[in-house]
Amino acid sequence: MPLSSPWQRERPAPSGSEGRIWPVLASMLLINVFGYAAIGGVLAVLLPTQVRAIAGDGAPSALALITGVSAIASLAVPPVVGLLSDRTRSKWGRRTPWVLLGGLATAASLLVLGLSGSIAGLLIGWFLVQGTINVGLNVVLTTIPDRVPPRRHGLASTVQGLGLPVGSVLGVQLGALFVDSALLGYGVLAAAFALASTLSAWLIREARHSSPVALRPRSLGGELRQMFSSLRLRDYRWVFVSRFVLYLGYNMINGFTLYILQDFIEPPAGVAAADGVATSLTVSLLFLTMGTVVAGPLVDRLGRHRGFVFVSSVLLSGSLFIPLIWQTWSAFLVSTALSGFALGLYLGVDLALATLVLPKAGDAGRDLGVFHIALTAPQVVAPFLASLAVTTLGGYRMVFLAGGAIALIGSFAVLRVRPEAVSEQHPSLESQ
Repeated sequence: MPLSSPWQRERPAPSGSEGRIWPVLASMLLINVFGYAAIGGVLAVLLPTQVRAIAGDGAPSALALITGVSAIASLAVPPVVGLLSDRTRSKWGRRTPWVLLGGLATAASLLVLGLSGSIAGLLIGWFLVQGTINVGLNVVLTTIPDRVPPRRHGLASTVQGLGLPVGSVLGVQLGALFVDSALLGYGVLAAAFALASTLSAWLIREARHSSPVALRPRSLGGELRQMFSSLRLRDYRWVFVSRFVLYLGYNMINGFTLYILQDFIEPPAGVAAADGVATSLTVSLLFLTMGTVVAGPLVDRLGRHRGFVFVSSVLLSGSLFIPLIWQTWSAFLVSTALSGFALGLYLGVDLALATLVLPKAGDAGRDLGVFHIALTAPQVVAPFLASLAVTTLGGYRMVFLAGGAIALIGSFAVLRVRPEAVSEQHPSLESQ
């Protein structure tokens, strides 16, 4: 009998039956909807409004400092919390305590942010939010390799991906509603996420002391040395790279939408910039939902994971070039619609692809935490690149040019993933 492949070695079967994946999917949708509602409402409207009121014309640089530095928390937290959840043994199971405690801590952090009245206070508050909110958002992902069969990973990726558009629309609309009463807006978002985390933890509750795999004991030093060991494997590394560059290109525009509509593209008469943000993001996220719903079921059926990522990267890149030619409100809406659909195609596939090339059993939380960095690290880099483009490289046109070029790299990175890495775990052959 031939030896198993590296990505198959020690891979456990999901512990639940097919019928029991629905509580897991419901939990994943719930925490993602309200998690991204909090992120979207704060990042798109409430936080930029607070920064503008404090920093005035220096708001772009101040916002870049706050979001860039604070996002460092989201780099460190996911792999560490994922590793700890892999090794947690309690009467509530491995994952449940982290989802619940992360939600309560996030609610408290949102209130701290809402009460802040200085740039330093906003930086501290958003740092706390970024660290705590990524506890639950990351740990809930581990339920995919833990409890969902590989042939349903596309469905799981779609459900998880839907949390972004649905939550972001909800959050942006709430942010616009409470733009003149920021503390009340933060309170609503905090209460909603705390409740969602509690329900999510109940839905994914596990058997007492559940442990689907036996773990080798390691010292703390050994754990730290192994933290990023998954990136040594070629296929997992290239999936990571493709995700990083795609989100980097997207976030260079998304994080500066309010300022783009204030300083570069003028909304229609009578439409305030904050309302323009809500409108454009709603359009974008509507198309993102369409792309996500299409991609997940199709990739489960066809198994062409790399092809979906390739198409989404090319489409995203092309959409970001549109405002270089036409600086009109209508063209901007077309650009956001296409970029949303492109990101939706990717969201319906990315977790399915990542979970299929997970390198080993027992460390799913840690390895998906590392993969989560490819989503959060662009939040650190993108604001600084966008700010640099605006202040020294020629203005907002360079933001769109650089974002589109960076996103295009993702289409080439995913082609470095070997087709057999996916086909041996998926019933359909990857014949790209």
